[in-house]
Amino acid sequence: MNRTRIMRLRPTLAALLATTMAAGLARSQDGPIEPLVPDREEPVSYITEVIDVLDARCSGCHNSALAENGLNLEEVALMLEGGDSGPAIVPGNADESLLFQMAAHRVKPFMPPVEDSLDPMTPEELGLLKLWIDQGAKDDTAEMLAAMDSDAEAITLGELPPGVNPVLAVDLTADGGAVAVGRANVVQVFDPRSGLEVVRLGGHQDLIQSVRYSPDGSKLAAGSYRIATVWEAPVGSLAKAFEGHSAKVNAVVASSDGKTIVSGSEDGSIRIWDAAEGAQTRQIDQPGKAPVLALALAPDASVVSATAPDGMVRLWNVNDGAMIGEWKAHEGPARAVSFVGPGGERLASAGEDGITRIWSLPGGPSSAPAEGATPVELAGHEGAVLALASSPGGSLLVTGGADGSVRLWNPEYGWEVRSIEAHDGPVRALAMAPDGEALLSGSDDGTVRLWSVRDGSPGSGLTGLDGGVRAVAFSPGGDRVAASGSTGLKVWEAGTGVGVVAFGHVSADKPGQASPVNALAFAGDGTIASGADDSTLKLWTFSGRWAPSATLGPHTFRVLAIDFSPDGTLIATGGGAPAGSGEVKLWDAASGSLLLDLPELHSDTVFGLRFRPDGSFLASGAADKFVRVVAVPSGELTKTFEGHTHHVMSVDWNADGTQLVSGGADKVLKFWDFEKGEQLRTAQEAGNQVTSVRWIPGKDEVLGASGDKTVRVWNAGNGRIQRSLNGPTDYVHGVDCSADGTIVVAGDDTGAVFFWRSDTAQPFRTIAPPEGDRPEPELTAGTQE
Repeated sequence: MNRTRIMRLRPTLAALLATTMAAGLARSQDGPIEPLVPDREEPVSYITEVIDVLDARCSGCHNSALAENGLNLEEVALMLEGGDSGPAIVPGNADESLLFQMAAHRVKPFMPPVEDSLDPMTPEELGLLKLWIDQGAKDDTAEMLAAMDSDAEAITLGELPPGVNPVLAVDLTADGGAVAVGRANVVQVFDPRSGLEVVRLGGHQDLIQSVRYSPDGSKLAAGSYRIATVWEAPVGSLAKAFEGHSAKVNAVVASSDGKTIVSGSEDGSIRIWDAAEGAQTRQIDQPGKAPVLALALAPDASVVSATAPDGMVRLWNVNDGAMIGEWKAHEGPARAVSFVGPGGERLASAGEDGITRIWSLPGGPSSAPAEGATPVELAGHEGAVLALASSPGGSLLVTGGADGSVRLWNPEYGWEVRSIEAHDGPVRALAMAPDGEALLSGSDDGTVRLWSVRDGSPGSGLTGLDGGVRAVAFSPGGDRVAASGSTGLKVWEAGTGVGVVAFGHVSADKPGQASPVNALAFAGDGTIASGADDSTLKLWTFSGRWAPSATLGPHTFRVLAIDFSPDGTLIATGGGAPAGSGEVKLWDAASGSLLLDLPELHSDTVFGLRFRPDGSFLASGAADKFVRVVAVPSGELTKTFEGHTHHVMSVDWNADGTQLVSGGADKVLKFWDFEKGEQLRTAQEAGNQVTSVRWIPGKDEVLGASGDKTVRVWNAGNGRIQRSLNGPTDYVHGVDCSADGTIVVAGDDTGAVFFWRSDTAQPFRTIAPPEGDRPEPELTAGTQE
């Protein structure tokens, strides 16, 4: 059976159970149960209706593995054959059928056994069973499968209804730096540190049922109806953290070669850092410890300029820290500063007095303006001027104001070239592309926008940054742009506006508290420095871009499970048609070519797949209640584990590959000794189906997501529940954790995504469902069969 069938049971069978029990039906009922026969003319379907009741109530004891009293209820033919007491059903006469008589508590032994404290069938379930038998106990399995086979190519998927945004699958990169979320028919990638959305990937019409990152994070696969899409994924990480400032970092600049980074802080210090060594090489203190509001670095990185709240502008020699000059530039705080010209022959400053002044530096950056020199003044903004940027050749100066406008000026004569009504709020940040053709602006209104310098027309829209924008930057190559705000920073493709990566300033003990990022600067095409309220300067590296890699398919039905081999060269997919053969396929991750097909490994839908940590075996769990293990790459069956009494929804290995854990629709986890092929223990029961299990790396603990709105941590040694991770308000389908075991993520049917610390079970972030229409994909790959 597939997940859609299980999901369909929740508002029917599960609701009926709850209603009946609420009406006072006790587990130990020992009198007859009166069936409520549905008033309907259409035939009862065995495969879509009756089998669910039997799975829930009977098949746990009467299956191919146990067959108590010689009776197997997994197939209609086996019911007709019967057990030690004869046939279980008499087609056309439910009242003479032992199965119905025992389930209705008319003859003993009652089923399920009262002494086992199992829930009896509800009146509604009995009524359905009775009507099916009275109608002739037809087995419509083959008919349905044949119809599915003949209609498969003709199926046309419609649009998902508005508001349907369940999260059915989640997966973290090993370092916990990115999480892929299958929400409705879109894969959304988020940065857990900042909560920022990185990108939205399309190519699917049906609900995303499975997502999985490759071990190195360079690929991402997602499965839905009949296909799996594989994407090349960017990778990024924290390279270095520079500590030394004692207050928030307001400004960051970097040399063109990326070797030198300069930061300025509220603590009044300017610090020079060696990017390669990650060490401070010099500290310069403003007179009176005046806070550094803005910095500019000369083109040759020999001189740094700093501004202060009292309107002072200063020049400092980077090599020896000596002050070159200082002067009063503005009434009120000087908010921005920029060298102008290819050699930095001029210096522009802007302030809350609404004026931008351009000062001539007679000897270049290493000299202060001549005493009594008159600057070129640019006036036009209504209110404060908060941001500056200069073209590479110095022919244009750009200003951003509190009035929301961006203005382009001729810096030599002070002429206004163009005015752009750019934002609905103050413009806090500006950057010019290395070729001088494009302009980037960021505002308090939360938007980041690209503009053509030539005519002022808008370029690609940039989305996904929360709160007001505090800093923007172009990469040295001009193909990437970055912006930062109240929760973190994000990088986009300049040409398309597609997100690349996102990062957040957080501490290990407070992963949910992302500090506002006030400043950033590229220190190379794949390196970016950022300064934040947490007083730290951090250096991030990233490479790659989002791009379609392969489309795996077709599959017979939904792709419910997906995994990469530990070396990233293989992809396993699992699924299969309801009540048909389970489907397991092995693909080449690079080319997308099919390497191995195992259609008979399971007799029903496959829900879980996991490679052994050394890549030598692949474990699978299915609706046929079995966990099976095959050798890789041969596909030879090596182990079969029996014991679950309902669908096996998920499987996983411990770190050394000696044990397996499986979670099932029977509400339990089971632990298995791989080498011996034996069950070790059954874990303490959850409140509903265990939909997903993940072994916490390096620990004797296992995560399990359940349909009772809860994620739990089980002790693998004794099977006891150790703690519960609460927060979801609906059915939870998937769970994952980072390689160090510190971050746990899960999503529920409302579309919300939740993050916890695994050791304390404390939530630290929730990403809410989208409001209104679901966001459109930024990139699309694959074709929906």
